[in-house]
Amino acid sequence: MSIPSAIPVPARVAPVGTGEPDGRIEVAESAIASIVHGAVLSCYGIVDMAPRTIRSAIGKRQGLRGTHRGIAVDVEDGRITVELSVVVEYGTPIFTVAKNVMQTVQFQVERTLGMPVERVNVTVQGLRVSGDGARGRA
Repeated sequence: MSIPSAIPVPARVAPVGTGEPDGRIEVAESAIASIVHGAVLSCYGIVDMAPRTIRSAIGKRQGLRGTHRGIAVDVEDGRITVELSVVVEYGTPIFTVAKNVMQTVQFQVERTLGMPVERVNVTVQGLRVSGDGARGRA
């Protein structure tokens, strides 16, 4: 995911004289990743995001919490593709949890941005037993 880049969001063209300014709207990929992050962690059975790269794994070991760890966003031709790496609660049905994550992410991103999500790929990197009894929450 390239944090500094931004993507144009389709905007309604205002007729001349309506008082609405002309211009362009861009949404940074990091903003999309924030939407995705919130959607993923709201899903039942998700314990945490898993590092997708060695760099983010080292950061996690050092106690750094990147909000975009485990998330890669790609936008091409106005269509969004999301790659996720997650840790699932031990004992939950993995396939069902992953499918729920896919649907929740697609719904939240499309609802928030009004752009189509072409694909959400979920990789379950591990399982974890929660020690506090709060199943499915990070």
